[in-house]
Amino acid sequence: MVEDQFDQRGHWAATPAAWMNPEASLEQKRFWEVFDLCLTALPAKPARVFGMRELLGMETEEICKELGLSSSNCWVLLHRARLGLRDCLSRRWFGEH
Repeated sequence: MVEDQFDQRGHWAATPAAWMNPEASLEQKRFWEVFDLCLTALPAKPARVFGMRELLGMETEEICKELGLSSSNCWVLLHRARLGLRDCLSRRWFGEH
């Protein structure tokens, strides 16, 4: 409840965790910017399937029906998307390669 966040004098009883470490919040924001860049760099179909599965939480069956894919083709597209994201994040975020 909101009241639990304040002491008897009306001051914050606790500082939200994100405020304790602004550098970590900024790093997290940057990571998602790089992730978005990597996702948009993927070919359209693997990116779409990945987004539907991992970001929207759709089941494989739903994705296949929506896009007219076989289950095996969907899994291949997911695999390709994950490999592409791993490669891009390795280079652009983790500084590998």
